[in-house]
Amino acid sequence: MLYSRRIQFYETDAQGIVHHSNHFRIFEEARGEFLRNLGIPYSVIRGMGYEVVLLEASCRYKKPILYDEEVVVELHLGKMDRFTFEFSYKVTVDGELRAEGRTRHCILKEGKLVSIPQFIKDRIREEIGV
Repeated sequence: MLYSRRIQFYETDAQGIVHHSNHFRIFEEARGEFLRNLGIPYSVIRGMGYEVVLLEASCRYKKPILYDEEVVVELHLGKMDRFTFEFSYKVTVDGELRAEGRTRHCILKEGKLVSIPQFIKDRIREEIGV
């Protein structure tokens, strides 16, 4: 899935470069759009009593991203097992790789780890053709 957006001034530091912490916000936006496009936005998942929890996050910064640049995030579902799933991200500007990252998640219900609900697995598998 591709997600694009323009970098806002408030996301940059004194040098006009996107602050490193904002890369994770961009990843989260792309992830949210991915789930929304599947028909299972966070609001639906949460409405069913589930919470999607971040377990790990990493980012490799290749080249600065600047104010007013339009970024394109290429999101891919990585490994998915009974309890966890991963996403990978490639952030480009005009086709040039600027950052790449990975996040790993699990699902909680009533504060306890649960297997990934079947409806989520089914929608993801339909989308990626598995």
